[in-house]
Amino acid sequence: MKKLLSLLGISLLALVLAVPAFAADKPIKVYINGSNLTFTAGAPYLKDNTVLVPFRGIFEKLGLKVLWDSKTGTVTGTGTDLSISLKIGSKRASINGTVKPLTVAPVSSAGTTYIPLRFIAEATGGTAAWEPASRSVKITVPQSSSSSEKDVTALIQLSNKYYNEEKAISFYSLVDGESDNTEAVANMTSQFELYDLKNTIESLKILSLSGKEATVYTVEKSVRTGGYYMPDERYEYLYTLIRQGGSWKISSMELQESSVLLTREQGMKPAVVPQGDATGIKNTVSQYYENMNAHNVDGTADLMTSYGEEQDASYKEELRDFFETYALGYSMSSANIYYYATAADEAAVYTEVTVTDGESKETYTQSLILILSKSESGAWTIDTSYHISYDTES
Repeated sequence: MKKLLSLLGISLLALVLAVPAFAADKPIKVYINGSNLTFTAGAPYLKDNTVLVPFRGIFEKLGLKVLWDSKTGTVTGTGTDLSISLKIGSKRASINGTVKPLTVAPVSSAGTTYIPLRFIAEATGGTAAWEPASRSVKITVPQSSSSSEKDVTALIQLSNKYYNEEKAISFYSLVDGESDNTEAVANMTSQFELYDLKNTIESLKILSLSGKEATVYTVEKSVRTGGYYMPDERYEYLYTLIRQGGSWKISSMELQESSVLLTREQGMKPAVVPQGDATGIKNTVSQYYENMNAHNVDGTADLMTSYGEEQDASYKEELRDFFETYALGYSMSSANIYYYATAADEAAVYTEVTVTDGESKETYTQSLILILSKSESGAWTIDTSYHISYDTES
């Protein structure tokens, strides 16, 4: 049903009848930069080849502050350097005080004011494309640089919040949904069960930001608060973010640099260790360097904590390649047990070793942390290691 309306003296009945019956039609959908816009006050409809929508939903989605003058029937949307005003029944609107023509006048129905969608999209610097087959309008508007920067920053901070709260599923809900994160969620959950860490973002810098991609560089600090032992560390990450459906997602997170936050003074401060365990721990560390000097693959591997036959075999293969490639000698100048936990049967040893290259004769001072655990048989084995520094001596 179509009805011609006078610009003056519009009756309430005429305003109601101006809205055609569209219940049988497929609902019109509106997308802004790929994000589906939901209208709670009423449904969009088509009139004289123009899509009309409730004003409040579209204005707020576009970041405009809404003003409504019930006496004049005027709705105004204001933003940075922008003011758009439309009046019920009038085919004249204004943008920053300049009068602009409308193909269809705003309409009031059941307490809701409907305004022409394309006009608003173009007034805010965007475009609107009508797709008749899907009965949808796809609006593309330029993203505010400052708004996008806030969204990107908020995403990184939210991911850090979920990590500190040990919410693996929530964390990966912020990651690119095109990949299967089931295994990653399981691995993170297992990590949360073993380690208690608090991660702090010390600095965040947006390196690049386009319409659909951003790169972010962060410096982050991880501090152990409980669980199994690992030293505090500082990390530098490069994040790649992509925009999906109007929202930012983490596409990748690459470690650029890491450093152990343990001073020599801390490493040389002895922990209280029972004599038997102290002897066993120091013997393991000494034997480790003896086997490294002898290029003894099996002897070195036997001192490492076993994580299954496949990983043990892989470690031996890596040792063989290392010994064939490098001719290094190790002279340990100091070794101190600075951390020990009876309940967890674990210890951390700070070592200082002079490393000599057999070919170039160049020497290095290597500071290293060795994390050890006690097996059911009572033997101490090396779980992992952390390098602190390499200083060239000659």
